[in-house]
Amino acid sequence: MIGLNELGTRLKQARIAKGFSLEDLQDLTKIQKRYLAGIEDGNHSMMPGAFYVRAFIKQYAAAVGLNGEELLDQFQTQMPANDTVEKTQMPETYTSRSRSVARTAPSETYADIIPKVLVALFIVLILAVSWYFYSASTNRDSANRPAEEEGVGVPYEEPVPATPEETEEAAVEEPAEKPAEPTSVLSLKETKGETTTYTWQGTANPQLEIVADGPSWIAATDQNQQELTSKARVMQAGEKETLDLAEVERVHVRIGEYTNITLTMNGENIEYTQPLQTQNIVIQLTNVE
Repeated sequence: MIGLNELGTRLKQARIAKGFSLEDLQDLTKIQKRYLAGIEDGNHSMMPGAFYVRAFIKQYAAAVGLNGEELLDQFQTQMPANDTVEKTQMPETYTSRSRSVARTAPSETYADIIPKVLVALFIVLILAVSWYFYSASTNRDSANRPAEEEGVGVPYEEPVPATPEETEEAAVEEPAEKPAEPTSVLSLKETKGETTTYTWQGTANPQLEIVADGPSWIAATDQNQQELTSKARVMQAGEKETLDLAEVERVHVRIGEYTNITLTMNGENIEYTQPLQTQNIVIQLTNVE
């Protein structure tokens, strides 16, 4: 079992072997340089929480070509305990100086929305008045219509029965009913600890969409522990990734901050059944042929 300083030294040596500076690693992982230096020095007290210590080490290791899970297993007893359910503030991440975020003041937002609301209400009012006068006009026409127009006094004509040939042609031309297409069904199977398991049955082209509304660690693997996402990482607000699960029997999604992540399976939202900050969503897939 290795110590925290030895872990940091091993990561630093791998970084140097790759020819990366701390600034290069900062651009690659989007983790602030001071946190990267703290990992190399074995100083984890400066980190925002135990969860982010592990997440940053795994990102660092992946960037320099090491297996983060194996490194963490080797010094697991020396790592701080996982964060509790109470939400930990997300550390600042490095962003390019050229990037800017446009923010709209609340007053400007209301100024844009209110005229649109008033126009919509005006249109609804016009439609309601038009419908009222149309209904009133229709009722008056029905009341004044002569009895002959209603069919009173019209002689009854007995329908001519169809010939056998016409009946046979109609039966041939009538299209056969289309077989019912298989539907997609997502069902909750069980909840155990921080893991919620779902079963999914549907068409042969299942897709899982991951949308981030804020920063959160995300990792997705299949039944063979192969990565399904572009890489395990901290997704930022506005990021989206779609996973093709056509050849997958089981998908395991690890979520660091569940309130910032929305999961959708072929357009159907996957609900979180427990308010745990860090949790796992497992989906067992069965394709309907």
